[in-house]
Amino acid sequence: MMDLDGLVETLASFDLEPEPVGDDRLMVALSGQWRRSMPVLFDVEERHLRFRALLASALDENHEQAYRYALQRNERAHDVRFALDGDGNVLLVGRVPLAVVDEALLDELLGELVQTADETFNQLLGTGFEEYVEREKQWRRSAGVGDNPAFPSDG
Repeated sequence: MMDLDGLVETLASFDLEPEPVGDDRLMVALSGQWRRSMPVLFDVEERHLRFRALLASALDENHEQAYRYALQRNERAHDVRFALDGDGNVLLVGRVPLAVVDEALLDELLGELVQTADETFNQLLGTGFEEYVEREKQWRRSAGVGDNPAFPSDG
């Protein structure tokens, strides 16, 4: 069974920099292709390892459409699911029994977090911040700046 020290050691072996943030809690930053730096909070509980990652801040618009997308993704999820915190931020969350946590499972969980973030980040931002994305596209065109690869122009 992995304890906090084992979790720190294993995360460090993955070239991550775990930061203690209180008793039995630590944070790391994961990087993906689209979600460049995603903070992940791990809580080592009596029987479980709980994790929460901030995927996106509270959405400005199109909430129903964005949340529908996230909830439909939950159905095919393995250990990582979408959730909202009290401020409306979009999270990726999960909880696994400590008894089964080892280096291989932790590697799998981190991989699933990054993969889920990369597969969904642009869709959630494009939906939840549609007006902002459109203003950015207009600014890029007027400034002669190329497309944002996450949100290419429509044509």
